[in-house]
This record gives sequence, C-alpha cells and structure tokens, in this order.
Amino acid sequence: MGKATRIFKKLAQFVRPTWGAHPENISLIYRQVIQPMFTYAAGIWGGATRYYCVRKSLKAFQRQFAIRAIRAFRTVSAAASIALAQFVPLHLAIDEAREIHEVKSSGVLQDIPSDITLRPKVPIKEQLHPANRVSIDYEEAYTQDDIDERTQNCPLKMFTDGSKLDGGEVGCAAVIYLPDGKTTLLKQKLGRTTSVFVAELTAIEVGLRWIASSKWRQNVAVASDSLSALKALQDRSNPDQTVTAIHSVLRDLRQNHGIDVSFTWVKAHCGIAGNEAADQAAKAAATKKTATTLNEFPISYAKYTIRKRTLASWQAEYESETTNSQISKWFHTIKDIGNFVKRVGTSFEMTQMITGHGYHKSYLHRFKIVDDPLCPCDDTSVQDITHLTQKCPVFANNRFEHETICNNLNINPYDINELLLKETPIESFINFIKTIVRRLKNLNNT
Repeated sequence: MGKATRIFKKLAQFVRPTWGAHPENISLIYRQVIQPMFTYAAGIWGGATRYYCVRKSLKAFQRQFAIRAIRAFRTVSAAASIALAQFVPLHLAIDEAREIHEVKSSGVLQDIPSDITLRPKVPIKEQLHPANRVSIDYEEAYTQDDIDERTQNCPLKMFTDGSKLDGGEVGCAAVIYLPDGKTTLLKQKLGRTTSVFVAELTAIEVGLRWIASSKWRQNVAVASDSLSALKALQDRSNPDQTVTAIHSVLRDLRQNHGIDVSFTWVKAHCGIAGNEAADQAAKAAATKKTATTLNEFPISYAKYTIRKRTLASWQAEYESETTNSQISKWFHTIKDIGNFVKRVGTSFEMTQMITGHGYHKSYLHRFKIVDDPLCPCDDTSVQDITHLTQKCPVFANNRFEHETICNNLNINPYDINELLLKETPIESFINFIKTIVRRLKNLNNT
C-alpha cells in the first residue's frame, strides 16, 4: 500500500500547476482529467480501496482540489470540502467504476434476478454490410397540420411511443392507420429494466415487422416523439440490437416489398391525435397483466443503479463524519448540498459561512491568531457564524432587511433549504453574508 501512496504524491506534483486556475476550472479539470485518471482500469485494481490507508491517501489527494474549487480555508476538513465541492469521494468513484466493469464482463447486475442479463451490443461482423444499410432522415412536426402535410403522400401512417410509469412498468405501442380507414393497435409490455429509449425503438420495430408481414405494399410514414431514437437510427453504424433490427427490416421492406419508409419527429403532448393515441396505448401496455418481453437491462440502467448505491454510501459517510459539524447544521443530506451548489454556486464568502472556517474570531482564536473569541460589539458574545448572522447589532440593519423579506414570504430566514424555494430570499441571504464577511476584518481591527 506504500506504493499507492507514493503514486498519489507523484500525481499531486504533476497536477499542482493547475491549482492556480479559476475555481470553476479546477472543478472541470478534476472531473474531466483527474477522476478519470484514478478510475482507469478500476476493474483490475479497484479492490484496493478496501484498505484504510488507500482510502486515506485518496481523500487527502482529493481534498486539495476540493478546497481550491470551493475557495475555502485550507483548514476545512476533507469530508466537508469534498461534499461542498460535490466531488464523489474517490474511493467510492473507483468502486463504482469497478462494479460497472464487472457488470460489463459478467452481464449480471447484483440488484436484479440473474435471468435478466445485460443487453448486448451487436458485433460488427453480425451487422448489415454498410452497402446494405438504409440511410435515414426525418422531418419535424409541431402541429396536426404539420404532420398531415408531412405524411400526405404516404397512405399508411404509423405513430409509435414508449412509456415508463412511476412504478417502473414499461410498455410500447404502435398505432397504424390503414388506407381503408381501419386502425391497428400493437402493444407490448416490456421488462422493468428497459429504458424509455429502448421502448421507443422497440415500438418502431414492432410496427415495421407487422407491416412487413401484412399484405399492404404501400409507402409508410412513421411518426415518433423520441428524438434520441430517430438520431440513433440515423447512425448507420449504431451497434444497438434494436437499431440493427430496424435497419434489417427497412432493407427488407425496400428490396423485397418496394416499400419506402419516411420518418417524422412529432412534438409530444401538443394535440397530434396519432401521437396521443400511441401515448395512451403505451401506458396501457405497461400495465397489462401479461408476461413481459425484452427482459434485459441496458448498461445505462446498471450505471443508474450503481450510482444510487454510491450516493447512499456517500450519504452514510457524510452522516457519520465527525468533522462535518458546521456544514451539517446547514445541510442534512448530500442532495441538499447539491441543490444549493446547483442554484447558488460557491463563493469565498458563502464557503466561510457554511464551513465555519473564516475571518470570525471564534475561528481565529482556535488557531491562536487572536487573543479571545469575543465580538467587539459587546465584548461578551462569542463571535461565531450564528452570532454574526442572527444577533450582532453591527449588522442589525442588514439583518432586518433580510428577515423582513423572508417573513413576508413566511420563510425561515436562516434555513437554506427553505430560502432556495424562492429567488428573492436566497439572493437577500447571499448579499447579507457577503456584507458580513467583507466588513468583518474592519470590525475586528477596531
């Protein structure tokens, strides 16, 4: 394990020149360069994170980036700085990469039954020869008039949709409008691990296969509200098995039946009758009391499931960490911190308030920089974050303005999670904190 520590120190020397960059650039460098370096080939060596000394070295290394990213004092703990920077702890990121590698290798995800396996990619040798692949383009339709105009030269019209309900049920459907005025409805219930993307593609495949097996030999217009599915079909080399199957059906329709298929993207839920019918049919298919088809999971499902487990582990570490006493007063969960950072970002002033490491005398006294922790406002109160924000008479006017705004909206002036619900209160709070930090040095010097 000493070798791992030496490697981390070498990496720290290698990336040290980047530490003078802007905090946003530090975050970008970490996420796009540093973390991928550490998670590379984690499937082979990632098990080393079970050793305490490795986790300690990783945390110490990551802390240097986190502190610079949030512009914090260098005395802020690793756990607090990493949480506020929203960097997934390195040892958890490595474990996550290792688990994803194992899923790709074995095709099995431990969270689901073993008979549901990883959705495979189609090998190049099993794909259609490039000369036989059909090039696909699509038009766009935003209203009923648009789709009528786009499909007027196609006697056969097909609307497709895939749906995943809140309960996890998945279904797909194709609604086919025949030239004689009749309608054919095709529905399939899919496995709960199927993504909406795959459901949308499956709906197109089901509809095209029905047309290929029917007696109709006229051009077909396919309308879908899934832009990602249509773009995947545009990629002639896409290895997804459903995309490959659709290309095979399209080739068969064109060469053996003389049928050309055109595609149109339609805007969802804007009153287009065929799209609304397909949407309702897909939802009905998801709740059918029948056996499911396509009992596979895409790698995106595995990544989502493993990331949920990673975040749960991070939350458990955050709750058990004793050095998070100040930041945990403001945020109880990692998700709360993420909401704050996404909405407000980080700044030198806000970081001092959240971490409790700043220019206030209770902090300076801890490190014997000043003789006492008392606030000059009365020489009896300890000058900490709570005193400055809620009690110190020096900032009474600013405090009154902020509390008035919050009271008018029935919001706790010092609960960040409540403040984030409205734009005006959180802006008022940020300005209040910035005023305190910027005036604090002069106050203490007096």
